[in-house]
Amino acid sequence: MLPLLLPHAAGAHPCASCHPKEVAGYARSGMARSLRRVADEAEGSFQDAAAGTRFTIRSGRGGTFQRRERGGEAFDYPVAYAIGSGNHAYGYLVAAGGYLFQSPVCYYTNRKAYGLAPGYERLPDPDFTRPVAEECVLCHSGGALHVAGSVNRYSQPIFTEEAISCDRCHGPAEEHLRHPVPGSIVNPAKLPAAARDSVCEQCHLAGVTRILNPGKDFADFRPGMRLEEIFTVYVRGSSAAGGRPFKVISHAEQLAQSACARNSQGKLWCGSCHDPHPATPDTSKSYAAVCQSCHARQLAAAHPSGADCVSCHMPKRPAEDGGHTVFTDHRISRRPGQAESDAPSDEIVAWRDPDPQFRARNLALAHVNAGIAARSPAQIVRGYRMLTEVQQNAHDDVGVLKGIGRALLLGKQPREALRAFQRVLELTPDDAGAEEDTGVAYLESGDVERAASRLEHALQLDPLRLTAAAALREVYRKQGMDEKAAALANPLEAALSVKAGRK
Repeated sequence: MLPLLLPHAAGAHPCASCHPKEVAGYARSGMARSLRRVADEAEGSFQDAAAGTRFTIRSGRGGTFQRRERGGEAFDYPVAYAIGSGNHAYGYLVAAGGYLFQSPVCYYTNRKAYGLAPGYERLPDPDFTRPVAEECVLCHSGGALHVAGSVNRYSQPIFTEEAISCDRCHGPAEEHLRHPVPGSIVNPAKLPAAARDSVCEQCHLAGVTRILNPGKDFADFRPGMRLEEIFTVYVRGSSAAGGRPFKVISHAEQLAQSACARNSQGKLWCGSCHDPHPATPDTSKSYAAVCQSCHARQLAAAHPSGADCVSCHMPKRPAEDGGHTVFTDHRISRRPGQAESDAPSDEIVAWRDPDPQFRARNLALAHVNAGIAARSPAQIVRGYRMLTEVQQNAHDDVGVLKGIGRALLLGKQPREALRAFQRVLELTPDDAGAEEDTGVAYLESGDVERAASRLEHALQLDPLRLTAAAALREVYRKQGMDEKAAALANPLEAALSVKAGRK
């Protein structure tokens, strides 16, 4: 795929010779600011009283560092990237030998202050060990060189392009650059509705879980496809008594619940209101003009001239996973101030169904994943039972085998889980994840010798696989190898060579 948004000289962008207005407009958008290298970040500090932790942020000649102080110890973490447009907030990434980890620190632009990043608020020990997987960087960068078989390891340079580039919506450009005629590149607005919406949903529809089709990877999606050709998104079912949770990455779900979208026969979509390369920034008047294109007669009768549709019908409100900020509610409530129920049903459903051959498989895996995330044994058992039926016709499906193994492991049946993981290892030799799963199953079965062998191999393949390091540390303790266990206490800090000491 040809990079389309590298840091070119002014006017030298490969699309600018034919599309100067679009290139200039896109440069002003939030997507064009989705990822950047840190530079002179604001200094500050804050206290997480619940965890007894203090964070301090400072920048200087040596770069930007975020210090975590807790329990008499202090660690300085060098920050490499800021992630997010800044419309609401910036998050931060730590890079260690090609590995990416999320910082628990977030800068909230509306408050002009630092605080805990979303998802860290209720943790007893917020730290810098959360891996940043390929699925995350795909939605925040123009291109990342993810190492297959790893969770968060990348080749150098990590990013071939930093901010989101043109090809994320328009697809590969090689053919269009050779023959710049209509039809030689994707125009999302001219695609069938499902493929059109998939362009936005690849990043703006997180759902409860996403399940890859066999042999597919998230990076395989290209504009012009339906998401379901690569993966299926599963969302909470909506009942008459409730709706779906209001989350940050649920724009597509919210819009689909609106009467406007339901009654538009597929015509209303993200691009109806949001131009990704606007000539001028969007305002309340520009959004109101879109509303008036359908509702002019009703608006004239019931609303004052110049009414701001969005502030009443799409108010900003807190999202359950949004941290210290608010987001626009895309459900387009008919009556201003009307209460919206966020009570979800226990059911999960496909946003759009995949091919029939994958429907039972993907739904079963979705139940296992959702059950693990929600700590719901009933849902895990339901998914496991479905998977055992699927496996009868998919003996060597790695995804199915992993799902069965993890469900059995959580069900305290490690010996049964081991059979599934050993088959995965046979199908994917020298895969760090398969080695780790097998090692953990051996550990839970009481076979610490074989557990050590598998987990050591996992770390040889993927040295900063922190979950494998934690499991191996437990193995060493059981073997009485305290020095080896101690050496695995802080593998990320060791890799970063961060400063540690008493306060």
